Amino acid sequence: MKQIKKMIGVLLALALLVTMIPAGADTAKAASGKNIVVYFPNWGIYNSAHRSITVGMMPWDKITVINHAFFEVDSSFKLASTDTFADFDKMMDHSEGWDTNQLRGHFGEYKYYKNLYPNVKIIISVGGWTRGQNFHAMAATSSSRAVFIQSVIDFLKKYPFIDGIDLDWEYPGVNRAADPNDQYDKGCPGGPEDKQNFTSLLREIRQAYNNNGLSGKLLTIAAPSGYDKLELQEPNVYAQYLDWLNVMTYDMHGAWETTTNHQSPIYANPNDPSGTSPIDIKNRYNTDSAMKTLQQVYKIPAEKLYVGTPYYSRGWKGVTGGVNGMYGNATGAATGSWDNPQSPGGQYPYFTLKTMENQNGYIKYRDDTTKTPWLYNASQGIVLSYEDTTSLSARCDYINSNGYGGLIVWEISGDTSNYEMTSLAFQKLIGSNVQTAAAPVFSPAGGTYASAQTVTISSATSGAEIRYTTDGTEPAASSPLYSSPLTVSATTTVKAKAFKSGMNSSATVTADYTIGTAQTVAAPVFNPAAGTYTSAQTVAISCATSGAEIHYTTDGSEPAASSPLYSSALTVSATTTIKAKAFKSGMTSSATITQSYTINSGQTAAWAPGTAYKVGDLVTYEGKTYKCIQAHTALEGWTPAAVPALWNLV
Repeated sequence: MKQIKKMIGVLLALALLVTMIPAGADTAKAASGKNIVVYFPNWGIYNSAHRSITVGMMPWDKITVINHAFFEVDSSFKLASTDTFADFDKMMDHSEGWDTNQLRGHFGEYKYYKNLYPNVKIIISVGGWTRGQNFHAMAATSSSRAVFIQSVIDFLKKYPFIDGIDLDWEYPGVNRAADPNDQYDKGCPGGPEDKQNFTSLLREIRQAYNNNGLSGKLLTIAAPSGYDKLELQEPNVYAQYLDWLNVMTYDMHGAWETTTNHQSPIYANPNDPSGTSPIDIKNRYNTDSAMKTLQQVYKIPAEKLYVGTPYYSRGWKGVTGGVNGMYGNATGAATGSWDNPQSPGGQYPYFTLKTMENQNGYIKYRDDTTKTPWLYNASQGIVLSYEDTTSLSARCDYINSNGYGGLIVWEISGDTSNYEMTSLAFQKLIGSNVQTAAAPVFSPAGGTYASAQTVTISSATSGAEIRYTTDGTEPAASSPLYSSPLTVSATTTVKAKAFKSGMNSSATVTADYTIGTAQTVAAPVFNPAAGTYTSAQTVAISCATSGAEIHYTTDGSEPAASSPLYSSALTVSATTTIKAKAFKSGMTSSATITQSYTINSGQTAAWAPGTAYKVGDLVTYEGKTYKCIQAHTALEGWTPAAVPALWNLV
């Protein structure tokens, strides 16, 4: 197994030894009895492959435990950060200041968000795949263990918003040298004495909690999923000191093998070509076998066991054979965006894998037995095994149906920006039992306004905090807090979301405000136009502005929104003056258009060629009345409509 992992929080540890009472810490569990534990990588802020993730970017309303990765055991056997700048010194959104006693970095953010989400537990994870170099020596004697334990007690007292520690020793009893191609890998020495020393370490930490007024603090471990590694430990003994075990049910297969496989199968596939001796990888390197071993062989209660999920891939290159690349031969590891190129493992985050599905030669396949997917690029000879929403849904169903305590995620930066995987897990394991905060309401509503607006935002959920953005991004718990009305003096899009601890966050509500001189509705157009007619006219009125309403009057008054609404053509059978105006919400109403219609029912002679006309004579032509403006004798083709120098339309 590779890398780092751990699990989440919630149970009460019972006291079982004569010399101590492993008091149960105040559990982190949700009302459903399940926990969602996510690992937060403290190095993620430096790397876009980890979305440059910060503490505030995590979906605090969708998780119950955060395992901060990583601290380590230093050479003096004390608890120490692996990156003091990121953890304590970097100035961030909610840093308290530059004074020595003021918190900055990730821990300043943890303190801030703990106040907003007091039910979310924050645990310090110690070790990981690359930083276990001093576990063996520290655990070797009671005096060396005491140094480490006292440093833990001091740390938890100094930072009371931290809820406990998680030991990620990979693995007691295994002697692993550092990877010479990975500058960050310190290796992890080990020997058979670790079996009892690890148990003693956990027992003594629990006892120190109780003796120092910290009985409510949490103690967890990252447990191996391989049964062969469990045989080098005493899980049946040390489980009593733990609040829960984070079972690393991932990295079961990877490019350290020359045959492609599923990195986190839920169930065994009988077609798996893996060997059965000396280690039965074929039948026992799967989630179901790992969990049942801890539950049935080591007698650990199901609710104390948490199932792991990978938000990343394991991958191979040079793949030939197999079924669509699965169970095929490989020449080595693919290189992913999460990898050290000198020591790759085919690690891509889920948010990248999702974009690769069925694109650029990568075809997605699924194993109905293991319940897990993979991508195969036949032309490049690459196979990537990973978790998607379908397999995660099956994993959550497995947790629920077997009564396990929850889910652990390695690691949270691998999710999409809208946390679709974590949101799915929340809904499957917890969500149906949790209410949702009421969506924010804007007053005035979004629209077009001629001047600046004072905008208030409210939520019907008492005690909810409203977070908003004006840059188009999705509001998060780290976004600006709405505390007083906003002045919107320019065209702006405001997005708002309501948050409350113990509840689902609300839907995001978007209000678009256009500020400035509003657009003007097009003026109404009459057909036929005003004029003198010898018969009644059917007058249509139209407007070029889509959705505009036309209101009109025939009594000489100015049209208003309360005036008659034009809905069909008007019949004008007597001399009438019509005024019309177009209106549309968010726009300036049109100019008023006035049209006067004269209906002359008397007999006026029709225009005729050869007739002598004097100034002032009236004639009709094609239903319209014309007045002579210059004396003349009409010639053929000199119609009133054709010769405006001789005639005016009346």
